[in-house]
Amino acid sequence: MQNNIEGGMNMPVNSFENYPMTWKPKIEKNNENPIYLEIAQALENDIRKGILQPNDKLPPQRELADFLDVNLSTIARAFKICTSKGLLSGVIGRGTYIAADVMANMPMLDEAGLESCINMGASHPLYEQNHYVVQSMKRLIKKANIENILKYTETSGRLSHKKSAQKWIEYFGLKTELENIVITSGLQNSLAILLSSLFHYGDKIATNELIYPGIKNVANMLGIQLMPVPYDDEKIDIQALEQLCKLENIKGIFVIPDYHNPTTITMSFEERKSLAALAEKYDLLCLEDGTYSFLTEMKILPITSLIPERSIYISTISNSICAGLRIAFVVAPTKVIMRITNAINNINVMSSPFEAELVSQMIENELAIKIVDEKIKEIQERNKITNKVLGGYTVWGDLNSQFRWLMLPTFWTGTQFEKKLKQKGVQVFCCERFVVGSNSIAPAVRIAICTPSTIRDLEKGLYIIKETLEDN
Repeated sequence: MQNNIEGGMNMPVNSFENYPMTWKPKIEKNNENPIYLEIAQALENDIRKGILQPNDKLPPQRELADFLDVNLSTIARAFKICTSKGLLSGVIGRGTYIAADVMANMPMLDEAGLESCINMGASHPLYEQNHYVVQSMKRLIKKANIENILKYTETSGRLSHKKSAQKWIEYFGLKTELENIVITSGLQNSLAILLSSLFHYGDKIATNELIYPGIKNVANMLGIQLMPVPYDDEKIDIQALEQLCKLENIKGIFVIPDYHNPTTITMSFEERKSLAALAEKYDLLCLEDGTYSFLTEMKILPITSLIPERSIYISTISNSICAGLRIAFVVAPTKVIMRITNAINNINVMSSPFEAELVSQMIENELAIKIVDEKIKEIQERNKITNKVLGGYTVWGDLNSQFRWLMLPTFWTGTQFEKKLKQKGVQVFCCERFVVGSNSIAPAVRIAICTPSTIRDLEKGLYIIKETLEDN
């Protein structure tokens, strides 16, 4: 009998209390959404709340359908949605499980429910310097030819904007020609463009075993598999990467060489040379994310400068200048520029010429460098406080780190520690949010020290973290 939910009755015929299920979602009739969407949302919500944990086994689909008194196809559709989001993994003959890396597939900037929390989870850049950007905007809109930057422009960006991009990129040690630069709408847009235009469904890309989830979300959407490479004493394990290249048909590698997100690790020049050599040997396309390169005082040459014909460099200004300006500069080999440009045209036609002009003017009058210098000074002050409060614990990162990586005692998991802190009014992000695949990793959390709006909130949050560590 299947008439209580889909037919309009309030509760299923099976008792929530007595039915022997590993997951008992309470689904109410909703006239606006189909039941399969309600089930999918209930599962995602229970993962967010910690009711469902990585590697938890779900009831068989037929049993869940019987429990909820719905069609089997309704459960199948709900599970398909959750699998596409990276929330579930199925093992033939063993059943359906919450994905081991499920936390890496949860939205990172969703701040619902954090109104009463000190947010040290999502990594926000400092906002204090935004008044410079506002002043630049006011000057820009007073220009006589303002209408020219409110029109359609070249897909890859205007020549004048590329010249400013060339100047900005050279600041990080990478010299390039104008024809090798394209302008995109931020890092995430760049990743979507590059993965969709240069890789295919089923391709494999190597990356660190802990990585910025944005690349994973785009790869999942496009059917591209990320292959984790472990660390060896806080360095990427080059031998493990080479073994991976021998055993798997790896097409590329994604790296964040400066202040890696989330671990804060910066690759040495020797490491970059070794990685470049492997890319040459195994014909890999390297995607180099320079998001946090502005933080480095001693600039180390980008990997792209070593292998310009097989590496792509992404320099986004959202962290270095202003989060609200969604502009990134991409340097790519001549042989793939047309494919990238076509992808830009197909995905977003062009990047905002208004925002690109604003960024260009701030680069040319050196206001961009002034903003960077001021941000670094404030970041250093925040890190001094962090070091003072958490000095007795292992915290990766230095005075220029925009976030820190706190290693936890082994009786914690990252997920447990994140949940405990949220109960106390502090949001951090656990290591499970960043893991690639099902690798076992040391428990840790990322602390976004720049996200709290005041030093007072930062200090209060850090002391709550310390108190929680000392309680156990």
